[in-house]
Amino acid sequence: HMARNALVHKENMELGLKTENLFEKTAKKENFIVRKSSLSEDRFKHIDFFLEQDHFKYSVDVKARKKTTRGDVKVNDEWTWIEFKNVLGRKGWLYGEADYIAFERADDFLMINRENLVKFCEDKVDLKTMVSRAYQAEYKVYQRQGRKDLITRVRMDDLANLEGNIILQK
Repeated sequence: HMARNALVHKENMELGLKTENLFEKTAKKENFIVRKSSLSEDRFKHIDFFLEQDHFKYSVDVKARKKTTRGDVKVNDEWTWIEFKNVLGRKGWLYGEADYIAFERADDFLMINRENLVKFCEDKVDLKTMVSRAYQAEYKVYQRQGRKDLITRVRMDDLANLEGNIILQK
C-alpha cells in the first residue's frame, strides 16, 4: 500500500510541476511579470508564484485539475477539491497566505480571490457531516483513511461566479 501511495505521490508531484509550468507560461502571455516562490514560501505560505502587472502584485497558489477518486481515469472539471486541513491536520491551503488560488481548467486558469473562496466554503460546506467515500464529499467533508486531512468538493461553476475572479486563457 505504501508503494502505491509513493507512486501516486510522485505522479501528483510531476502533474503539479507540469501545471505550474503551464501557469507560468499562461501568465507571461498575459503580460504578467512572474516570479517563482521560494521553497519555504511554497511549503509554509502555500504560495507558488508572485504575479506583477502595473502596480499590482498578487501571490498565487496553483491547483492542477483533479480526479474524483484515485481510481478514475479522467480528471473532473465540474468539481474541485478544497483543503481545509492538510494530511498532518494543520491548516490546509485554503487558509494559506496566497491572494489567489488558480484552478486549472481545460482552457484556462480560474483565479479566485482566496478570502472570497474561504467565505464561500465556510458558508456552503457542511463541516459537521463527515462522509466515508471521496465521491460523497460534495459540500460535505471527507478524511482519507489514516490521514488527518479535511477536504471537500465544490462545484467549479459556483466558484466561477465569485466576485473578483481573474481568468487567464491558456
